[in-house]
Amino acid sequence: MGQSLSTTIYSGWGWDECVATAVLATALLRKGYKVYIEFPSPSERRGLFITKSYAVGFSHREGSILNDAIAIQYLPDKRLGVILKYDSTGKGEVIMRFSNVSSLTMTLMEYVQTLNENVTVPEQLLRDIENINSGDLDKLSKVGKLMVQALKINYSSKEFRQVMYSFAMEAIRTRTVRATEDLAKEAQKYDEAMEIGNKILEEKQYIPYGDLKVLIISSKCKKPVIRENYSLLRPVAYDLLLKVCREDGVGILVQETELGHTIRICLRRRDVSFVNVIASIPKDLSDLLNVSLRGNHIIIKYRNPAESTLDNVLQLVDTIAHTISEQLKRK
Repeated sequence: MGQSLSTTIYSGWGWDECVATAVLATALLRKGYKVYIEFPSPSERRGLFITKSYAVGFSHREGSILNDAIAIQYLPDKRLGVILKYDSTGKGEVIMRFSNVSSLTMTLMEYVQTLNENVTVPEQLLRDIENINSGDLDKLSKVGKLMVQALKINYSSKEFRQVMYSFAMEAIRTRTVRATEDLAKEAQKYDEAMEIGNKILEEKQYIPYGDLKVLIISSKCKKPVIRENYSLLRPVAYDLLLKVCREDGVGILVQETELGHTIRICLRRRDVSFVNVIASIPKDLSDLLNVSLRGNHIIIKYRNPAESTLDNVLQLVDTIAHTISEQLKRK
């Protein structure tokens, strides 16, 4: 890799990955490299051939094929940054470990020092990245909150990753963190989406099962305010569920995705049993569904996207919602 004065950095899609990519790009630019940046989507990483280049935030484990390449990853559970080097046959080995680092960005800051470069990232941006990674969104700076909101609105946009990268490069260049016009503009869309979402809740544009609310965010929804604003509401659907769950202790979201409709159940009440909710799923459907737990959430998806129509999912929700509603009545 060191023989060529041009290279490509393939970056992951999160804020940490984009800022980390900016750190690496800055170091390589200083060394005279011509640097190309690519943002392959998660699905594009499978089977992606990477040669004489860098992968930031992912490796062969995501299905990419790396030859004569370097991958940089961060393991949050271990607070460990890892540098993997791949030979011409695609065999990879760990060549460096950086312990007690709190982000991929910090891992790259350590790594570029081994290239005899020192890249400084503003402390505020480092803290915001750490808080985004840990989910401590209440601790974010004003700009950090804009970063999160803008990304939520553009979670599937490859073009927006270039905006994120440019923001990071400017922060490194100026050693200050200022919201760019593009960032502020996209964050404003988040506020607009949440305003519509809050209106939906205030006007009770959901399916009530006693004290239980079932939100539907789908282009197939019969309610015009949801159907007509689907593209704007889709990125904030999870936040609307969290709002309901904070207020009521329980909530259900039915959301349209690229793979059909999924169900997400948020439970924060001790008087509602995860076991009973899962047991309420009809036995004849158990082989057709994937059911997973993430924290205090139950996520239910049809294995075959063709079967995950809104009507099918709502029939399943009806059974589950009645079970939860009955538990609430008994308390």
